[in-house]
Parts: sequence; structure tokens; C-alpha cells
Amino acid sequence: MASSFQLCAQTITGNVIDGFDKGYLESVWVVNLTNMDSSLTNSRGYFRLQGSKGDSILFSKQYYIPNKVVVGEDRHFIAEIYLNARTLPQFSVYGNEFRVPYLVGGTASPTGMRGFSDRKAGPGKMYLGMADNPGLVPAVTIDGPISYFMKSERNKREYARKLAIIARKKDYLDLIQSDSVMTALKAEYNLSNKDLDDLIIEFNLHNKDHQFLDMSWKMVEQRLIDFFDWRTGRRRE
Repeated sequence: MASSFQLCAQTITGNVIDGFDKGYLESVWVVNLTNMDSSLTNSRGYFRLQGSKGDSILFSKQYYIPNKVVVGEDRHFIAEIYLNARTLPQFSVYGNEFRVPYLVGGTASPTGMRGFSDRKAGPGKMYLGMADNPGLVPAVTIDGPISYFMKSERNKREYARKLAIIARKKDYLDLIQSDSVMTALKAEYNLSNKDLDDLIIEFNLHNKDHQFLDMSWKMVEQRLIDFFDWRTGRRRE
């Protein structure tokens, strides 16, 4: 059934992320300047609107530099927007008092502070004080690449994991986001928009243990048809 559906309307979907830390951005206003259809991103930066190849899509959010892209062959894409430092509100930063640890019974460090040679070290270790360098201001010392601990790097790793999951669910997403498939299901089973939405939610919950990872279009399609037949009481010859 679903494999023979023809595309009758094109839906453009995607995610908007921060250009610096690659985190999802919520409440980004996405407007198709060609047909004036618009959408507001959710907590995952996701948007959905009508459009076609060649349309111009504008992304805008307070304190961010607007970005405009032209729709190509892809119907789902990732858009980046960047903070506009000139429009950010002013704020003040005040430092906190710090304490410097000393070794009981003396230390080999001329500054009286514990050096790396006096304590266990390793990747990911974090210490107060400095590594036997009297020219440094006492602060937090990190053993290992400091970039690993930065928020932007953590977000990049999380974003990469999410992209990998999306890639493994590509056939499911293509089917479930197809307007032509949804239209055909409503006609085939005589469903209202609410009935269809409720059944799709229930279908997803019934398959939450595997979430359609690495499933082909054919496999997802058959599961969807079997589920709709079962829930609507339809019997096929």
C-alpha cells in the first residue's frame, strides 16, 4: 500500500542549532519567504513547513544573526545561526574567593603548593592550585585536553550521537513524515486528523523498545499496515 504512494505535497523539515556550541535552539522563527508558511522550533530545534526546491527559508531569533538558506534537493536539513555579540545585554562577572591546598609536613614546591608529582594524575583529573609554576595565578588545573570539558565540545559529542541515531532511523522518518502516506492512511481507514495522530502515537509507543533503528522502509511499512489493520479491526483477504 504505502510503497505505491506518490508525493502530493512537499514538506520541509530540519533542526536549527547554535553555530558555536552545536546545541539545539528552541523558539527560532522559521519562515518560507516564498509562500510565507512559517514554524517555530521546539526544544529539539525541530521545524516543519511547506516548501519546495528553490524556496528561500529565513531563520531568526532574538540576539542571533538571521540566516537565510535556499532549499535544495534535501527535504530535511540542519541550519546554523550564530549569536550576535553586539545585541547581547550587558552583564558583570565577579570572581569568587579561592583557596590554595598545602601539603601537611612540607612540600617540594617552592610556592608551597602541591605539584602534579605529589598527586595522582591522569586524563580527566581536575585539581585546585597550580603545577609548580609560581608565575601562574592559583586556579583550577585540568590534567588532559581542556577542550574535552568545554560545553561546546560536550554539545558536539551529543549532537553527533543524535545525528547517528537519526541516520539509523532514516527510512522510518521518511515514511512517518510523508504527507502523501498520511493522506492515504486517512483515506484507506476513514480516519480524521485526530484519529490518525492518536494511532501514530500509539504505533510509536508499541515500538519504543527498538525505535525502528536500522529498519528498512518495507519493514516499517508492514508494521504500520499490520498495526492499523489490528486497531481498526480490518481484515484482509
